[in-house]
Amino acid sequence: MLRPVRLKKFGPEREDDSAENREGKRLSVEHEELNAPSSGVLRAITYTLGPIAPVEVDVPPGETGAHLLLKRTPGSYLINQVYGLWVYASLFLLTILLTHRVSVADYAAYTVAAAAFNTIAYVVAFGMEDATTTFVPRLISEYGQGSAASLVRRLLLIRLLVLAATLTVLFFCLPWLATLFALIPTPLTANIASGLRSPDLQVHIAPIAVWVLANGLFSLLNAVYAAIMRMKIVFIVGGLGQLFLLGVGFLTLQLGWGITSILWLQAIITLVGALAFAVWLTPLLLSTRGEAYRQPLGPVFRLGFSAWFTNLVSNALLKQISLLLLIAYAAPTAQAYFNVSFQLTDGANLLLVSGFGGVGVAALAAAFVGNNYGRLSRIWQTLIKIETLLSAPGLIFCLFNAHNLVVALYGVKYEPAGNLFALFISLNLVVRVLGMTIHQSTLYVVNKARMVVLAQWVGLFVVLGLGFWLVPQWGAAGALIADGASRLVTYSLMLAFLWRDLPEKYPLGYTLRVLLATALAAVPVLIFHPTSKSLVVVFAILFVILSVVMLMIIRPLSKKDIDMLEEVRPGLTRYLRRFARAT
Repeated sequence: MLRPVRLKKFGPEREDDSAENREGKRLSVEHEELNAPSSGVLRAITYTLGPIAPVEVDVPPGETGAHLLLKRTPGSYLINQVYGLWVYASLFLLTILLTHRVSVADYAAYTVAAAAFNTIAYVVAFGMEDATTTFVPRLISEYGQGSAASLVRRLLLIRLLVLAATLTVLFFCLPWLATLFALIPTPLTANIASGLRSPDLQVHIAPIAVWVLANGLFSLLNAVYAAIMRMKIVFIVGGLGQLFLLGVGFLTLQLGWGITSILWLQAIITLVGALAFAVWLTPLLLSTRGEAYRQPLGPVFRLGFSAWFTNLVSNALLKQISLLLLIAYAAPTAQAYFNVSFQLTDGANLLLVSGFGGVGVAALAAAFVGNNYGRLSRIWQTLIKIETLLSAPGLIFCLFNAHNLVVALYGVKYEPAGNLFALFISLNLVVRVLGMTIHQSTLYVVNKARMVVLAQWVGLFVVLGLGFWLVPQWGAAGALIADGASRLVTYSLMLAFLWRDLPEKYPLGYTLRVLLATALAAVPVLIFHPTSKSLVVVFAILFVILSVVMLMIIRPLSKKDIDMLEEVRPGLTRYLRRFARAT
């Protein structure tokens, strides 16, 4: 459990966001916190991975609580990022294990079952995780633990009712549901109907149903931990669960129990993880202390359904439209090249920023306590800067080395996908440095979820229009341009919808400096063209070193950035001053 910190509570007056008064305003902390490790990274790790006990939500009300949640954000991101990387790695190892221990037909059956689970989990989510990470931080800071607990209990009850209905459908109404989806004329629903009719799904319906139940509870409780910035529980419970899955899965496959054992293991381990989450959250879930305000569910449902539609469009529908257009108008090889380019780009785009999932929304929500647009805009700007710094270097390296990376990872037969990878990653680089999902989360926080839906509808029409025009002429390149342009239009619209609400504007100067520094660091790749995997790794290490040197020369950070960091994580400032301009 985190060691208790005594915070001196400031008066209830509204925070002054002027530049003069931001200087010197700090949370006053007693000596217990001052004895913690001063190193930025070490402090974040010890702060986040302290001993575990049931979670007492020690967030004081008002501005002090908002500042406390913001102080927890760097540590929560760090541990969530490590956890995300471990999940990716463990799922990859599970895939390797399955492909080596079961037949091709059995692995195909597992793929069908896993795809059905993902589809059902997506459909029944209804955006409740996004609603949790948006509303809970503000409730707990503005109205206290009891008000936040009341909302969490109601969301859990709603989730349980939805899951109960889902399990009823899975066990008794699956053929009827497949027919219903088949009547809806969209690519996504057609794929869902086809998957629901699969014989492999029928055979494994019991473990899939339990897995859906467990995942529904696990993901919602995970969102609660993200909302209160306590990701250490998620890291330990989820990380150990993945490790247990790999170990026991290896034994069950050795015993010849096949993919059914893996599906049951995933269901049981997820359910045990959800129960562990609930046990550690008991003090919050049962709390009635200070229930001064009962959050109406209308705004929560509106945001949840907006997030559900947005996630469905951005994560599934856009790609499915492109694939269907390729099937109709392009050669079969174009689909393979498109898929390789799409997956590599998304991997490079999200690799180092996946830790902001949930945590970033919670930080924005905490910043907006008291309808404080000044502080919200500073956190919005900070998150854009951090995501740009974390993702832009990797995207630049992949852009300058696209052809070699494709050949090194997939072999010479996929060489034509190199130029497609470079094309798609250049479009996504522009989207990423524009702020990408940060704008979406900020619109949720300021109660403009409908604007997110509007932007997604416009993006959907863009990918349809450009796809029908470009795919017949350019094949996979046309599909990638349509998808990239759709993302660019969508997130540009979100930025435009936010423009008048935020006193701080988009940090264009910072972004250009980061792009310049990393582009110069990638020049050796253009000169020497590394082709083998070992040389790619060597040049990647050289690129990281040169990027740090160039950032120290170009100095993208300003004094204002350092001053704000001093308020949240003073231990990091001594490292980052080397990257800041004097004025």
